[in-house]
Order: sequence, then structure tokens, then C-alpha cells
Amino acid sequence: MKQASLRKKLALYAPVVLSLGILGWLIYPNVGAMAETMRTCNPWWLLLSFCFAVSSYTFMGFTLWEVLRLLGIRLPFLQVAGIAFVSTTVNYFVSSGGISGFATRAHLLGKRQVPYGASVTSSVVITVLIYLALAFIVVQGAVLQFLHTPDFNKSMVEAIVGVGAVLGFAFGLTLLFFHHELRATWARKAFVGVNHVIFFFSKKEIPHENFLKFECQLDEGIRTILTRKFELTKVLAYVFCDWFSNILILYFAFKAVGVSLGVTTLIAGFAFGMLMTIIPILPGGLGAMEAAMTAAFSGMGVPVAQALTASLLFRLFYYLLPAVSSVFIYWGLHATEPRSSEHYRHGHGGKKK
Repeated sequence: MKQASLRKKLALYAPVVLSLGILGWLIYPNVGAMAETMRTCNPWWLLLSFCFAVSSYTFMGFTLWEVLRLLGIRLPFLQVAGIAFVSTTVNYFVSSGGISGFATRAHLLGKRQVPYGASVTSSVVITVLIYLALAFIVVQGAVLQFLHTPDFNKSMVEAIVGVGAVLGFAFGLTLLFFHHELRATWARKAFVGVNHVIFFFSKKEIPHENFLKFECQLDEGIRTILTRKFELTKVLAYVFCDWFSNILILYFAFKAVGVSLGVTTLIAGFAFGMLMTIIPILPGGLGAMEAAMTAAFSGMGVPVAQALTASLLFRLFYYLLPAVSSVFIYWGLHATEPRSSEHYRHGHGGKKK
């Protein structure tokens, strides 16, 4: 029991310690120059950067709300946006390959009598679209970087490897979405993972005998999405608006520290940093993203202190402040849960008769 407890603690804390170590290694040599950069920051550009972080999370809410609507599930937008907000921040700060976000979303939607199969279907659809959009941005960033510096150097090799990784991941998700046998295998693993996180929140689990019902709900949800695939245009538009808002967070963070980036430099550096956020052992790519962005932007002529400061401001507005806010939003969601949520204990999905 002690060994199992130790392994759990190591799995939880080791990635955080590693991330903080990377950040310390980055910040310590540049702390003086960064302090000077922060003293001269323009607060209005900082405010704009923060506003686009709000915009990004708002579009996340619209994305989930629209996918649930396609599945025939109608909930108040503010509740859905809150669920998207909380599940996203959990996913960024708990290194679990995405399962923590899936499970948190399933838990919060389950409290509102949304079937678990529908929750997971919505998460799968959104994840596929997010990574397809990210693949597009990364490919565009690699092309722009090549046009900017056409030499086939180390950074170009890294860019090609990164493009291959994101495209492979996006292709794998798409294959999982359409291939029934692969989806069935993945569904069992997802069911177990979701149960672990649900138990952490509520000390209850969906009975394992309900797996077949969960699988049927998942298949039914995916069939529904496929029959209405032409209606996914709006969802995809929301996803791209989310990514566009992300890029503008970074752009105005750089403006705040006195650097005006061109489109080529901005997208190439952003794409390189986002590649690091998919490293599963680091929460939200903490440390790795900042190192990648700093290396990319400094390699394109931005002073190291300003590149590192801007990437940390991006981390502050997009990751840290939302994480603090999500605690209060979670409390608000808990306070508005329907009283009749006994279906959660018995593993039932839809509304009670």
C-alpha cells in the first residue's frame, strides 16, 4: 500500500518539480534583464493580452455548447462554458494524457444528467478538431519558418519532427473516431480512466457492468455526429477562433514588453511552443513551452529576456490565472447542480423518467 501511495505521489509531483526546475534554469540567468523588462511593460497591452485569454476560454465554451447541441443536449451556455473552463484547466495541470480533462467534463456534465457516452463523444470530437487545427497552425508555422530562414539547420529538423508528431497525433485521433474496433478498445481504457477521476471527485464510480451501456452511448453519439458532420462547420470556426485568440495573447504579451512581431515570426514561434504542450509528462508543457518559445523567438532576433518574459506572461494569462479562477467556477457549478443526481450513483445516463 505504501509503495502504491508513493508511486501516486511521484506521478503527481515529479512532473511539477521537473517543470519548475526547467523554469528555474531558464529564469535564473536572465532575472535582472527580465526585471527591467517588466518595469517598462505597457499595462494597456497587458490588458489586451488578458482580454484575449478571456476570449479564448469563451470560444472553448461555445465549442462544447455547440457539440452538445448537435448531440441533442441543451444546457444553459454559462454552465457549459464553466464546465469547459474547469475541465480545460484540470487537463493543463494534471499530467494524464488528456484523461483528467475528459473525466472532469464527464463528472460535471453527469451531474446535469448528461449520459457519459455523450460527454466522452463531445470530448473526442472537440479533441480531434483542436488537434487538426493545431496541425494546420504548426504546418503553417514550419513553412513560414522555412521561408524566413531557408537553411536546413537544427531548428528546421526540429520543426519537421514537430510537424510529423502533431500530424501523426491528429491522424490517430481521426482514425480512432472512424474505426469501430480501435474505438472499442480505447473506450474501455477511457471508461476506466474516467472512473478513476470520478472516484477522486465523488468517491463513487460508474458500475463496471454499465460499460456496455457506455459503449453504446458512445457509438450512438459518434453516429449522430457523423450524420450531422456538415453542421460541424460552426464548431470548427469556434476552434479556430480559440486558437486565433491564443496567438493574440502572445502577440500582445510581446507588445507589452516592447517587441512588435511580424506574422511570420509570431506564428512560427507560437507553433513551436505549442508543440511542447502535448508532452504528456509535463502539466500543460510547463517549462518546455517557455524554453521552446524563448529559443524560437531568440533565434529569430528577439532578445532572450523579452522572449522569456512574454512567454511567461502568456503562461500567466492563459494557464495560471484561469487555474485560480476555475476553483471558484467549480464551486459555482457545484452550487447549481440539480438535486436529483442519484443517477450518478446507479450509473444511469439520461434524464429520469
